Amino acid sequence: MKDSGVGGRSESLAPIGPATQPFSPSNMGNHTGGGRGRESGIALFLTLAIMLSLSALALSMVLLTDSQIRLCNTMESRTQIDYAAQAGLEEARSRLTGNAPDLLITLPQHTNDVLYIVNSGTQEMVNPTDPSSPYYDAEYAQEFPGGLASAHLLPLVPSDQPGAGTNSGIPYKWVRITLKTEYASHQDVNQDGVLDTTTPIHWDGVQQDLSSSLPNGVRVYKLTSFAMGPDHIRKIVQTDVAAPLGSLSMSAALETAGPVTLRGVSASGDADTSTVPNLTVDGTDSCGASSAFGVMSANSLTTSGLTVLDGLPAAVVQNVSSLPQSASTLLNSLRPYASLIEQVDPSHVALSSDGTRYVGSNVVLGVPAVQPGPSQPAIVYADKPLFISGSANMGAGILLVQGDLSVSDAFTYKGLIVVNGNVTLTSTALGSILIDGALLNSGKVAGDSSSSAATSLTLRYDSCAVSDSSQILPQLRLASRELTY
Repeated sequence: MKDSGVGGRSESLAPIGPATQPFSPSNMGNHTGGGRGRESGIALFLTLAIMLSLSALALSMVLLTDSQIRLCNTMESRTQIDYAAQAGLEEARSRLTGNAPDLLITLPQHTNDVLYIVNSGTQEMVNPTDPSSPYYDAEYAQEFPGGLASAHLLPLVPSDQPGAGTNSGIPYKWVRITLKTEYASHQDVNQDGVLDTTTPIHWDGVQQDLSSSLPNGVRVYKLTSFAMGPDHIRKIVQTDVAAPLGSLSMSAALETAGPVTLRGVSASGDADTSTVPNLTVDGTDSCGASSAFGVMSANSLTTSGLTVLDGLPAAVVQNVSSLPQSASTLLNSLRPYASLIEQVDPSHVALSSDGTRYVGSNVVLGVPAVQPGPSQPAIVYADKPLFISGSANMGAGILLVQGDLSVSDAFTYKGLIVVNGNVTLTSTALGSILIDGALLNSGKVAGDSSSSAATSLTLRYDSCAVSDSSQILPQLRLASRELTY
């Protein structure tokens, strides 16, 4: 190529370097080289890695969810079995209460006595003494030397819970009832360094000790409940129970803080009664145990007519500086366990028109054993003065009165009467007054059987009636423990 410029100079232009090629799709790859293939491989690898990670995460979540479900099911089963075992304890505890309709009649009396409540189903018979049974009581040998081979087995008692023996029943298998010992509870209660194997432990309402140290205490029962579910989860729980206040005991047939006036029929009165005392206060124990005073008073005693007083160590002890029992304290201790008198016999007890006292006629405050059929003792509380009259009044158990108690006409009672007030007992022609047990009050006492038409008025000390009245209190849990296999 020629170019003429100034001065007629001309130059020829030639390409420098290799000739360039025009752009076309066919030669695009020549510009990228091998980099694009490498990027594609990395992307594929990352995609696979992410997919693998997501799959692993999803699998982990599935496994974790399954594990959580299994754990929840296991916890639910364990909770159900635990409640089932506790229900067994509660059935046994309630059946130890003296006024329970399904009261256990035969109870362990010695440390080698064993009583089982069994909860058999329609498809299985529960026998905790059979070594081949899945419900065998292997725990007993850990608590009592010699195991079941040396135990005195009492007859098995079937459970009477609602639905017992059916699929709707609570699935505990058995409850064992024994007397508590140091060895069985692994507890050295008297701190002598030896776990006694044969001496039962007693409770006096404050402390536990060997029965030899607390002869007036009550037995402590050890309840052991075994439950097992369909998935073979097993649970054993134990509790120690006793009457909450220990053994109730009195020092006299009549124990009072105030003065006592007792009037029997005159010796010159009715010929049929002239030689027969019709007013008696007797501390001689009707139960055959150690007797008590006939009358113990922090004040004075006045008697007249045909009145007989008896007891040991003496018939009467007067002007006692401090009574062994306080009526007010004992009443307040027993009150939480009592039923209001209006609820016990609403047909025969009502408030007076002015609302200041209860008035009852032919009342039934518990049924004593002297009546046809079994006894049905009750703990009854009157939060106001109580006036009873009529020809057919009766009661059994514990009667608590906040205020004065007045009884006229016929009245038969077996147990303990505690009155935070004065007591007036008047025998008439309608019937006799008979109290077997003990009477404790904080005020004065007036016993009157002086009318020629009167029948009799008798207070007799009965240690069994007093002690048994404590057994109708709900059994108190003293200690609990869990044994899980």
